[in-house]
Amino acid sequence: MATPAILAVLVALGLAVSAQAAVPPETVNGFPEIVGGGTLLLGVETIRLHGIATAAVGSAVEIEARGWLHRRINARRVYCHFDPTADLVDRARIGMCEIEGLDISALMVEAGMAVDCPATSKGRYKLQQQRAEAAGFNMRERIPLPSRCGSTGKPSAKKKA
Repeated sequence: MATPAILAVLVALGLAVSAQAAVPPETVNGFPEIVGGGTLLLGVETIRLHGIATAAVGSAVEIEARGWLHRRINARRVYCHFDPTADLVDRARIGMCEIEGLDISALMVEAGMAVDCPATSKGRYKLQQQRAEAAGFNMRERIPLPSRCGSTGKPSAKKKA
């Protein structure tokens, strides 16, 4: 039989270990409303798709992206995972969302509707962006990379004197 002192130490150790454990991601799911080129409304949650940059709101490319998203996920259940301790960005939670097991951000980049944002994606969607460019999309002109995403410019070649 454990003494009260031993129990108190065990409880204290248990609290210390649980405080160090990472917070598990939160998941919401449902049938979303498309509210922007990379933004979904899922129940009461406004969710911005993780790791991508989209065209400016109201631009022709952003309107095209909203239409693409609507056609791709209309009447399908979407699952979005996010860190519940993360700060909101423009009143939205940043989430990794999927449909039928496929990453929606990856689908958008490959379709030319968004660009990889290396500062947040860590290059996760680089291959999809290369595929979009190979399909004929000039992604640098189509969706300029915002400064928050880092630079994709290649070092300029020095002219020989």
